[in-house]
Amino acid sequence: MPSKKENDKFFAHMVFFQLMDLSDHAIDTFVGACVKYLSGHPGQVHFSVGLRAVDIARDVSDRSFDVSMHIVFKNKKKYDEYAASETHEAFITATAGMSTGRRVLDSYIEQAVTGL
Repeated sequence: MPSKKENDKFFAHMVFFQLMDLSDHAIDTFVGACVKYLSGHPGQVHFSVGLRAVDIARDVSDRSFDVSMHIVFKNKKKYDEYAASETHEAFITATAGMSTGRRVLDSYIEQAVTGL
């Protein structure tokens, strides 16, 4: 359970998906489902989804994903509400079988700079 201090921090939820089908239609469908089901939840302060930058191939670059989704919540409580929401469950159902794997990276944001 997060401490009071952690509940006062932004909570970042980043998911990196590997897709089964890399056709334009399949990618558009998957990205559209991300936007439809995962954006606009109460307490979200940021939502974005996009494709891996295939033109970047540095030794340190992770190339094991196709689509990345980034959500920042006001706090972990808002993330917990999102994770348990019917809309989040609908995303899982709608995209079943579209990805071969995903990596989830969650963190508390210690400091945020806005207005860049």
